[in-house]
Amino acid sequence: MIKTITKNNITRAAYEAALAGYVSNDNKACLLAAERDKDVEALDNKYNSQFEALRKEMEEQYATVQQYCNRHRNELFTITKSVEEHGALFGFREGKDKVVIMDGCKEKDIITVMARRTAMMPYLRTTLTLDKLKIIRERPKSLEKLGVKVVQEEAFFLEPIKSVV
Repeated sequence: MIKTITKNNITRAAYEAALAGYVSNDNKACLLAAERDKDVEALDNKYNSQFEALRKEMEEQYATVQQYCNRHRNELFTITKSVEEHGALFGFREGKDKVVIMDGCKEKDIITVMARRTAMMPYLRTTLTLDKLKIIRERPKSLEKLGVKVVQEEAFFLEPIKSVV
């Protein structure tokens, strides 16, 4: 973000020079970015085939290592769940716990049954939140008494107008 400079007596000429300079520098920056992007694209094109060949080979090698580790899991991972060999660390990780709805069950039905049982209520979520979009749309005055009001902040902007060259 640009730091705001506070000067009290800025003349019309200084304002016009600053605005013209800003637009000029923005155009120069766009041209430099376009030139850089062309150079980067050329480098990408130069190396893309090599990267793609390496990626394919690595995918095949990964699959081979994974299959071997699955078949020989008991002998490779006797003490730990990972092994360091040939400059690589590999093994099996446990993922995060997750709740899964079993086949043949529907979440709505489970929620209905759980809602009837008071012991299951701690496992259901009931959240009340403000409907901010509706408040903005309707702008009810009665909410101001409760400490809610709709405000719109103003911010200065300066956007150079782009022209096709």
